[in-house]
Amino acid sequence: MAQNIRRKFGNVWRHLPHPFRWVIVATVGSTLVLLGIVFIFIPGPGLPLIVLGVAILATEFAWAQVIYIRIKNETDKLTARAKKAFKRK
Repeated sequence: MAQNIRRKFGNVWRHLPHPFRWVIVATVGSTLVLLGIVFIFIPGPGLPLIVLGVAILATEFAWAQVIYIRIKNETDKLTARAKKAFKRK
């Protein structure tokens, strides 16, 4: 059921004209990034919203894809260091 819905959404999304997709992605991604920045200063899920916003922006924008790849690489490095630190104990 969920795959069927996902497939239908993907078909509709791909058939939208590029300017519409661009505006939707820019609006949703930017809103999440801005909310994440606000939530850094007030209690809330700041960093996850920023990463999610950048991931959404990366679907349409090359500059956001570069940032997202950097975030993924740094997260992988941090995870590897944490695993190594926990294995020592």
